[in-house]
Amino acid sequence: MAAWIKVVLLVFGGYTAAVVLGAPTVDTYPMATGFGPAPVMASAIAASATGAVVAVLVAAGIRQRTRVAAAVLAGALLVVVVALPGAWRFDMYISVIGAGSLLGGLAVMCIDPRRARLQAVLAAAVVAGLLTAAPIAEFRDFASTPRRYADYLEVSFQPVPVNAVWLIPGVVTLVAGASMWVIGRGDAALFGERRGSRRELLVGIGIPVVGTGLHWSFERAVMSSSAEAPEAGRWLLGVVAVVVVIAAALWLCEHTGTVLLAAMALAVVGREAVSWSPTVWPLLLVPVVLAGVGAWLGHRFPRALVGIGVLALVAASGVADGLPWDDMRIAANLFVVPLAAAYTIAASLPSTPPVVATSMTLPAALALPLVAQYGWTAYTPLTSEPVEWLSNSWTWMSSAVSVAAVVALGGAMAWIQYRRPTDVRRRT
Repeated sequence: MAAWIKVVLLVFGGYTAAVVLGAPTVDTYPMATGFGPAPVMASAIAASATGAVVAVLVAAGIRQRTRVAAAVLAGALLVVVVALPGAWRFDMYISVIGAGSLLGGLAVMCIDPRRARLQAVLAAAVVAGLLTAAPIAEFRDFASTPRRYADYLEVSFQPVPVNAVWLIPGVVTLVAGASMWVIGRGDAALFGERRGSRRELLVGIGIPVVGTGLHWSFERAVMSSSAEAPEAGRWLLGVVAVVVVIAAALWLCEHTGTVLLAAMALAVVGREAVSWSPTVWPLLLVPVVLAGVGAWLGHRFPRALVGIGVLALVAASGVADGLPWDDMRIAANLFVVPLAAAYTIAASLPSTPPVVATSMTLPAALALPLVAQYGWTAYTPLTSEPVEWLSNSWTWMSSAVSVAAVVALGGAMAWIQYRRPTDVRRRT
């Protein structure tokens, strides 16, 4: 029975933590809030980076079973308290600290003879949460908008209570965590594995710090553009994140860094996948179910490079604009990305708890464009003329950079798999 409770805890806990880290805050319309874009330290990426650091510290430093259970319960409790109706924006750092503690504890709980299977379950839950976090946050944010603007917000007419979507998983996580605490009461034994190494800690802390620094650079570049300089500007520093992740994966021992590369592939391709807005609530179940199927396939038939190839094809779909290519790209982001991303991450497991925690939080901590165009003339007016292949040089360039990034991640993954000794942990 304890094994089933652990699976339930991994599913609901991983999903809850990912929903919080994926969208801790969302900027609404200026007319509804009275404020413009949030400053860097109040941004979603900075908050997610904080949660990522907490997750890796918990995963690297705690091995006693009672303390791990306490970290999971404390994290779930913080998330649930903040999830109650109230001022979510002002509590976002409390919520991400709770999500980080929860996710870090879950990563340690996967230390088990069935490590790869449990980590695949956690990966499925996290991918599903990351891909549905933004739509859920959009509904939540619109629901808190003053009612006098309701006529302008079509999504506010949805009848489903917004809080219930992310409050219920948090409560289930609390119940499952409390059950695990009761079952293991008095068990002060240690999980049978060393604590995180210095390299794993540096990677786990360094990647979120790099993400926050790149976000600051992007914000500064965008804010520096003005009406006096209306020409479009370009920001190209996002590719630094890919280089840093590849270097970190190669720096880690054995095959443990492979899952970092898989998570970065999701961060590169999943930017459009998380920006969709469901017209009906059941559509939120689509990425959840597909992530579960993908993780199961990745565990049973681990070929991570196959998943990387599929994600590269999805990235290449952005080259063409206009119908029917826009519809194909939307379908790929909704149906293919959850399946391929969960498959690739699950196929890259097992790994150590600190690396798993870093990988699960990486798409939220590095939720940045690789390259971006901004300014008053960065967008072209709408026309009724058909759009041809490669008609927009910037569209082609940004898509080419995304494809090259995914291919580079796959190349690093292949090098690790075929040039390094096999991981000592058996897949079970």
